[in-house]
Amino acid sequence: MTSYSLTVINESELMQGSPTFAVVAELPEARTASALSTAWLTQVIHPGNRYTFTWEIDWGFAWSASGTVKDYEWVANGALPADPASSAQCAATFDYMSGDFLLKPATQTPAPNNDQLWIEDSSAIPRPSVQPSSVGITLNGQPACVADAGPNLEHIFTLHPTYYIVAGSFKQSQMVDVATLTQTQELEYDDGVASLTVVLTDANTWNVAHGTLADPARPLRQ
Repeated sequence: MTSYSLTVINESELMQGSPTFAVVAELPEARTASALSTAWLTQVIHPGNRYTFTWEIDWGFAWSASGTVKDYEWVANGALPADPASSAQCAATFDYMSGDFLLKPATQTPAPNNDQLWIEDSSAIPRPSVQPSSVGITLNGQPACVADAGPNLEHIFTLHPTYYIVAGSFKQSQMVDVATLTQTQELEYDDGVASLTVVLTDANTWNVAHGTLADPARPLRQ
């Protein structure tokens, strides 16, 4: 399994306090009104410091006994492993039994296609107006994309994340809408590229380069 890394260097003195750098792994479904992305990876990085995030493409299912609300933290109450290449792990059923929610492997699953994961809400899931709940897809153990649940809903998640980085006041797993964030930088992990370095410059702009040993004093690719 390929390991990915992102080295972040903070050379900015313009941001007040101690900024939190957040990486967002936006799935296509989060570009619609049906789902939200999260601050998937977060770290406070003081001016002059660097930090390296590392991850693998390891998917999972998760659920929460609360709905989705932008800027609030999404907290998982249960999880299952997921594998888009496995007929046994490409789909899950979200159910409600004996006063508690239950996420379980689906008994009838679509044919795995390596690109998508499915969650089906049973008819027993309460309406959001009665008891809010939500389901999500995790990447490397952290929620990446979440959606409100409800009776008889089907959620299809396409596993082609677009990565972004942003700096500001963020908490781990905070629900965000990438379209409304300012000063984001897209991170392109092209074929064969597994590591990037990104610098927040003293002009409060982003520079990105391949590799993890980039010199922040050297001009980088915009």
